[in-house]
Amino acid sequence: MSHKRCNGDVVEEGTAERGPRALRAEGALKAIAAAPGPEERLRGILEQTLVFAGASLAALYTPGDDRDLLCLVASAGVPRTLYGVRDSYPAEGGSPVADAHRAGGAVWIGPEEFAGSAESRHVPSSGFSLAVLPVRGDGGGCLLVLTERPGGFDADDRECLGLIAEAVTCPAPAEAVGTPESGALQPDAFTLAMDTGRAEVGDGILRLFGLAPGEFDGKVETLLGLTVPEDLPSLMSVTESDHMTIGERELEFRVLQPTGPPKWLRLSGRLLPGGDGRPARLVGTVADASTLRPDVTDVARVQRLAAALATAGTVRDVSQAVVAALRRPLRADRIALAELENDRLVVTVLDPPDPESWPELWRLEWRTEWPDAPVRAMPTLAAALREGRARI
Repeated sequence: MSHKRCNGDVVEEGTAERGPRALRAEGALKAIAAAPGPEERLRGILEQTLVFAGASLAALYTPGDDRDLLCLVASAGVPRTLYGVRDSYPAEGGSPVADAHRAGGAVWIGPEEFAGSAESRHVPSSGFSLAVLPVRGDGGGCLLVLTERPGGFDADDRECLGLIAEAVTCPAPAEAVGTPESGALQPDAFTLAMDTGRAEVGDGILRLFGLAPGEFDGKVETLLGLTVPEDLPSLMSVTESDHMTIGERELEFRVLQPTGPPKWLRLSGRLLPGGDGRPARLVGTVADASTLRPDVTDVARVQRLAAALATAGTVRDVSQAVVAALRRPLRADRIALAELENDRLVVTVLDPPDPESWPELWRLEWRTEWPDAPVRAMPTLAAALREGRARI
């Protein structure tokens, strides 16, 4: 039998079989281990703290570039600002994260104990319990978990958190994507100094922007100048440090082409904190969105719809852009766009446009190019318009 001391409590390991909840957590973690990508696996593991341990927030910290900071790399749950959870903690400081990292053992803190600590001054709310558990990985890392339940983390919660911490594997340091400190950049990788705007960009990214390696002057403004103007606000939200917090970011944007329509690219990045004279840096990758998985994100769908609407000049153009952007994501067999005039529904766009594809009532009202039907003949639609919410 082995013993482990955590904040004054002696915990006996291996003395009892796993409880029912821990067994379910163990099964869930095994299923998550089969996820295709490391980011999906890490996110899925962190989310199990919300399911099996009653947590409100889970955050993973690993040593930063200079090893003097423990930096946030991923989180799940409610916004961190509600608990004053920071983007980084000094490795030699007095925070629970630093304590657990140095000691290599779990730290359990209840509401009263936390209220008397120096860290409490950073917290806008109170009445929660905190746990920090070490995780595996090069250089180590820590899993920080919070709960608002009055009893804090009970024995079952702690058992599940132990399993979850064992399942976490810290991601490789950001230099693994190929920053200047670790050698040549990978073709799809970049690093951007947030204070000067100087960028190191892989040859593959330059090709996506239509540039040869010798044509790039190292200024991020050069790349921004090649993007479609309507997409600049969302791209600037990533490349300006005032708009970005520590953590993973992903967005899609378009770059202009010498001939043909603009090309959609997808940026995945992570902001790393500065320190000891080094600026904060954005590191990540850029890829051709057309070669990635077809199921684009909701954000990408909205971006593409906004881009289509930006070029629409008439009501008909707007309607056709909406239908073209939404029909495939919604997996709709047919879409109708219409406006209400008095008590009649005046259709602007039908997709498909063939009369036989639509209800008989509509075909009876097909007096012009498209039907002009009374709303009272469609009670479900009438109720949706009257109540201002969707009906099925």
